[in-house]
Amino acid sequence: MDQPIKLLTAIEYFRDQRPWAAHQVASPTWGDVEATVRRMDNFCFPIVQLHCTEFDDDEDMFNIIGGAGQYAMFHMMGEWQYVDESRGSGPVHLWESDQGYDCKERNVATDVEKVLRIAKHFYETGSYAQLDSVE
Repeated sequence: MDQPIKLLTAIEYFRDQRPWAAHQVASPTWGDVEATVRRMDNFCFPIVQLHCTEFDDDEDMFNIIGGAGQYAMFHMMGEWQYVDESRGSGPVHLWESDQGYDCKERNVATDVEKVLRIAKHFYETGSYAQLDSVE
């Protein structure tokens, strides 16, 4: 079976203000993805993207923003966004090292294990369908 994820991108920012860097892994294993998500810290490593093509500018990517216990997940084209209806609508600012990412409390997952289950479903299927049903 052909692996749906063709490229993993992790963006790194530096505390000494050097320009950011994109680290990419072609045809990543699930272990690559899991390690990259677990490394997210909301400052130096605040962005992880899973691409279904080998092109990093394809906007049909799965995005995880944040780290350190707060993660937003969404489709760049706006067709899907993580929502936890039990949480409020207050503002949350993620990605502290640059312009950041603003969302609502209900769009933030606080359990990295749940983030990994959702990311794994996307990794295995390359589809946003049924992501909301991942427990």
